[in-house]
Amino acid sequence: MGRLDLERALDLLEEGDLPEALEHAERAYRRHPKDPEARFLYGHLRFVLEGSYEGLRLMELGAKALGMEACTHLWRVYGTDFPAHLLDLARFLKQKGLPLPGDTAWAEAVLEEQELPLELAREVERSLYQEDLVSLEGFYRKRLTPYLGYLLVRLYLVRGAFLEARRLAERLAGEWGGDWRVDLAVLLARFPQEGPALAEEARPLLARTPRDPHLAEGLALLALGVGEGRVALGLDRAFDPPLRARFPQLEAPLAAAERGEALLPLELFLPRGRADIPLPPFAWEAFQLWLPRLEVRDLSLWTRPFLRSGLLSPEDPRLKPEVRDAVRRLGALEEGRPPFVPLASLGELLGASPEEREAAMAALSLEELRHFRKEFPESLLLELYDLLHRPLPEWPERGVRRLLERDLPWGVREALRLRLELKRDPLAPLPAPEPPPGARWPEEFFYTWLLLVPPLEEVEGAFLYPLGGKGALLDWTMVFALRPLRLGVQKPWRQEPLPRGGGLQDWVRRVPLSVRTLWLADLEVEMGLELPDLLDPTALRDLIEELEPEARTLLARLAREERLPLSQVEEKVLGELERRFLAFAGAGEVGVPQDLRATLSRLL
Repeated sequence: MGRLDLERALDLLEEGDLPEALEHAERAYRRHPKDPEARFLYGHLRFVLEGSYEGLRLMELGAKALGMEACTHLWRVYGTDFPAHLLDLARFLKQKGLPLPGDTAWAEAVLEEQELPLELAREVERSLYQEDLVSLEGFYRKRLTPYLGYLLVRLYLVRGAFLEARRLAERLAGEWGGDWRVDLAVLLARFPQEGPALAEEARPLLARTPRDPHLAEGLALLALGVGEGRVALGLDRAFDPPLRARFPQLEAPLAAAERGEALLPLELFLPRGRADIPLPPFAWEAFQLWLPRLEVRDLSLWTRPFLRSGLLSPEDPRLKPEVRDAVRRLGALEEGRPPFVPLASLGELLGASPEEREAAMAALSLEELRHFRKEFPESLLLELYDLLHRPLPEWPERGVRRLLERDLPWGVREALRLRLELKRDPLAPLPAPEPPPGARWPEEFFYTWLLLVPPLEEVEGAFLYPLGGKGALLDWTMVFALRPLRLGVQKPWRQEPLPRGGGLQDWVRRVPLSVRTLWLADLEVEMGLELPDLLDPTALRDLIEELEPEARTLLARLAREERLPLSQVEEKVLGELERRFLAFAGAGEVGVPQDLRATLSRLL
């Protein structure tokens, strides 16, 4: 059976259906995990579709067993992204007496610049690809080198841990002052506070052309930060493919440099998603150049400190119209305007140090968070983030009760209490807490609060545009799926009278946005239909044929009589039709809009 799955996966790969090919390749691999063909194909598809390093590892195991053709393919996959892996593969091929598929001089030059032995360089590549901060710190502690120190500083900066990056850079300078890689780390770590004023100190470094892509990326960012766009473009073009293909954050600033414009990379001075940060003096001037380029997806990542400080206004004419609307929505959240609640970060509410706040935001996993907790063993903030990283069913009730015995701010206490209630019964009809005067709710539990408020359109919209802070995203991830489930049980649209006019689009708006988004997504996945298709006779005929006989009978009655008492309709039948048409039940009645009724009449 495993062989049939493997052959089917190969056929699907040739047809271009990679997701389906992955399913068959995984079945083949699970049945025969040591089969080199199954390993290679399954690994290839996982790497291509998911970017999984485990897929790359399986590819390598399979390729070394399969021989030259598979190794040549793996060589191309390594490309310029994995020079140490490529050199390791070259060593294997030489040991087997096989020819090399390409040149290794560039990879050797990269490792010479890194000054790392091949085995360690390979592990460092893995850690960088997986953004494994804990492993990278471990390598650095075991082998203190300028290159590993630079990588660690750079990764801390990417995570928004600017204070930790600067402390580490200062230690590096004390150990290897004068090493250009350390000088680069120091300037990048100073940039969030000092900005373009570093131009003079950066000038000697900008004459370099690193072979290592990570060093080149940092140097290109620095060049863009101090207004040397031509230097950054030269570094970009020195790689094939260009540097921006590997580091997408360079794309917009480099494109601006090609037009002779200066655009300062935002990640050089703004931690992603945070509102509770002091802005450096140059921040607003630099950010204004981005205003015409901002997209809705960018707002929660970069604009929050400017909204909080009052510098950014939704009326700014430089913003695109759709961005202005999104800025208004985000501004309502930031200010806690009704129907929302006033927000503050857990760090602000608990009075945590700036270093603790950075650690909480920088950790991408529970393992990384526990790594940071070693530095702050008494931190209540990091203890709460430990909970945020856990799925709701895994919340330790005894530990949360112990926290509730402490003297906590109102919002923190209520958020923990609500989470315990939701753990016991995710569908429990809980009221949203009303804040006392001057009290604020922790943004890391904003979606827990939002889960309990009535489904007004702006409330529903807030679920679709999550706040960018790490804690808020953890909360959103945890409770987002509960929103349509809870509303599906409560069915608030059935409490309102059916419209006396309007078409299908108007009727559908009665259903809360999160529920109708889910139902429309199901309709598209299951039937390949969008909402306007429900008024198309051909599409509607196909949909009706998929319904149960009782549901078709009810549709026929509604086409004739327009409205029926709700008491005459079975819940099972109504539920099936609601999920398909989103338009039927109101207070005591079942009906259909006129345009849908006209289409049904022609068919039934």
